[in-house]
Order: sequence, then structure tokens, then C-alpha cells
Amino acid sequence: MKVIYGKEATRYDLTSSVIDLSWSSSRGQISQHCEIKVQAAPPLQSAGFLMLFAGDSLKESEQFFHGPLVNPKRDDKTGDLTVTAYELSWYLQKNEITRTKLDGDAGAELGRIIRAAGIQFACPSFGFIVKERIMPQSYTALFSMLTEQAYDKTGVRYFVSHQRDKLTVLPEGGNSVIPMFQASMLESSSTGESIEDVYTVVTVERYKEDKLAGSASKENASLIKQIGRMQKVIDAGEEKNLASLAAKQLSELSKIPRTRSITVRHQDDQAASLRAGWLIRILEKDNMSVTNWIVTNSNTRWKGGYYTADLQLERRG
Repeated sequence: MKVIYGKEATRYDLTSSVIDLSWSSSRGQISQHCEIKVQAAPPLQSAGFLMLFAGDSLKESEQFFHGPLVNPKRDDKTGDLTVTAYELSWYLQKNEITRTKLDGDAGAELGRIIRAAGIQFACPSFGFIVKERIMPQSYTALFSMLTEQAYDKTGVRYFVSHQRDKLTVLPEGGNSVIPMFQASMLESSSTGESIEDVYTVVTVERYKEDKLAGSASKENASLIKQIGRMQKVIDAGEEKNLASLAAKQLSELSKIPRTRSITVRHQDDQAASLRAGWLIRILEKDNMSVTNWIVTNSNTRWKGGYYTADLQLERRG
């Protein structure tokens, strides 16, 4: 592991002075944030960049965190410094778009607007059309709005992969490196289920000139008896087959997912980049069964050459 600070021509290697270091991400958030405490730190400034590298070299291919310090605080007695840093995409919430017309595939429109700001940003098709004029808002808010609509209409969730200043939107589970953890590596593990994001009724509405032009509802009667009535209302946008969309999304949204909370201690540098949205695999206790999980929340600490990751997981497949 290498921990580097940089601002303009200044570079400090902080690796040997790090007291605490952790980085976290959550489903739906664009950028990770990092918390670091440095013993008797050199002068570090706001908007200076924190760079984390897996391994001992400073190769770009091994860098897994790159972003600005936002609130450095120095202990007046010890000289130790604590600070929060965010990935570069943090700036997307600090800049706003003007009133803008969306007209096309939602993913293509999101990519077009963010690239117009001079950002290297790749985004796949979201599979539905948007035609609306949106009010001024941050780029982060626009991302959240369109990806939430994508989940409502297609059942697919997305996250943003970071490679220094290159941002790529991927569907959950779209990570190219898939960590495999053995059950023996888990310091703790508990499994259960969650109905937090479950709905038993889906209603799809289509509006024309602010008037309701059509509506269709589908419900899961047996699940309503089991867990209660929970209704999701979806704006159909340009979709015309409302009943089909309601049935499709009810099928997705009425699934009660299996969940798992684990703490895993490892030395896999390739897994240092692990974040919410990644697919991971666990080789279970029988040393035969392999289960797939999506990371919904991740907090990783680094100390003494080991990564310790607290992960909230959702079963996939």
C-alpha cells in the first residue's frame, strides 16, 4: 500500500505515518469517501489530492482512490491530522447544470450532459426514453434521478467505476475483477432477508400535459397477506404498454432478497478497489459451494499489511 498526497508540484509519501485509514461506499452514491489520520503530518491543504495505491509501486493500474481532501483538521497538541477525502466524482455534486432538455435514451443523455462539462464519462444505454425539460440541479442529482428511473423501469441498478479521472457507469455486478473469499477468511458472517426495498403492488401511470392519460396496476396477493400492502408508483414516461411494465416490475420488486453481513480480512490487492455495486463470490464452508453476492455497503480498513472489509451483501442468483 502507498498513500500519497499531491497538490500542484508538491508530493508527500504519507504511508509510514498513517495511523488510521478507511474508505467506504454505499449503493446509490457516486463517490467513495476516505477517512485518514496521519501522525505529525506535513502541511496538507484542502483540495489537495489523496492517492491510494495497492502494492508498493505507484503504477496507475494499482491506484484505487484519487480525490480531494475536503476538511483537514490538525490536533493542536500532537500535530496529528485527520481528514476526509472524496473521489473525483465528488465535484459532480458541487456543480449544477442549467435548465436542460432531455430527449433520447436516458443513459445516452446522461453521458452527453456530463461529457459536455469536460469529464471523461462513459455510460451505457438505460433502455428507456426520456423527453422532458429538467430544472437546474447538480450532476449528481441528475445521475441519481435517471438511475432510479432505470431501476423502476428495467430492474437494473448502476454504480460508477473510477479510474483516476475516468468515470464509467456499470450495472451492478459488472466489475471485471471478481473477488473470491473463502469462508475461513470471514471473521464474522450473518445471513437474513430484507423487505426494505420490496413492493407488493406496482402502479404505472402515463401523463399527457399534466393529465393522467392511462394507468395499470398489478399486485402480488399472497405477498400482500404475508408482509402487507406496499405500493410503488412508476411514471411510464414514453412507455405505452403500461400493464406489461407493471407486471415486469412487480416481478422484480416483489422479490425478497437474501442478505448477508460479513467481515473479511485479506491481503488481496486486487480487492482493494472493492466498492458498492461489485459482485463478489464466497467459497462456503463445504469448500464446494460458491455463492454470488452484490455489495450494497462497503467499509474497508487498512493496517499492518491487511485489508479488513465490513460488507453488506445482497444475494445474486
